[in-house]
Amino acid sequence: MITIITIALTLHLIGVIIWVGGMFFAHMALRPAVNGQLQPPVRLPLMHQVLKIFFRWVWLSVLLILVTGLWVFLGVMKGQAAMYIHLMAGFGLLMAGIFTYIYFVPFRLMGQALDAGNLPEAGVRMALIRRLIGVNLILGLALSLLGGLKLF
Repeated sequence: MITIITIALTLHLIGVIIWVGGMFFAHMALRPAVNGQLQPPVRLPLMHQVLKIFFRWVWLSVLLILVTGLWVFLGVMKGQAAMYIHLMAGFGLLMAGIFTYIYFVPFRLMGQALDAGNLPEAGVRMALIRRLIGVNLILGLALSLLGGLKLF
C-alpha cells in the first residue's frame, strides 16, 4: 500500500539522486573530460551553460528535499526523530546554503566575467565553484551513506 510517507520519502530521494548524482557526474566525469579536451575560451562558456541548466534542476531538487523533509519531520514524526535525522537535516541545510552561495556569488560573477570577455576572472570563479561543489558532493555522499545505514 502506498502511503503519504512513502510518497514523501520517494520524492525526497529523487531530489537527492538528481542533486548528488548531478554533482558526481559534473565533478568526476564532465569536468575532467572537458578540461582535457577544450581550452578556456571554449571550456568556460560551456561549463557555465552546463551549470546554468543543472542549477535549475538543483533549485527544484533543493525545494523538493526541503519540503518533503519538513513534511516527514514535522508532520509524520511530530519533530521527534533520531539523532541521525537531525544530523541529516542540519547538514542538508548547510548544503543548501553552500549551493545558494555558489549560485548567487561565484556563478553570477563567472557569467559577468564571461560577458565582459575576462577569461582569467571566469576561470577563478569556476575554480571556486568546483571546490564548493566538491565539498557539497562529499557532504551529499556522506549523508546518503548515513541515511542508508540508518534506514535499512
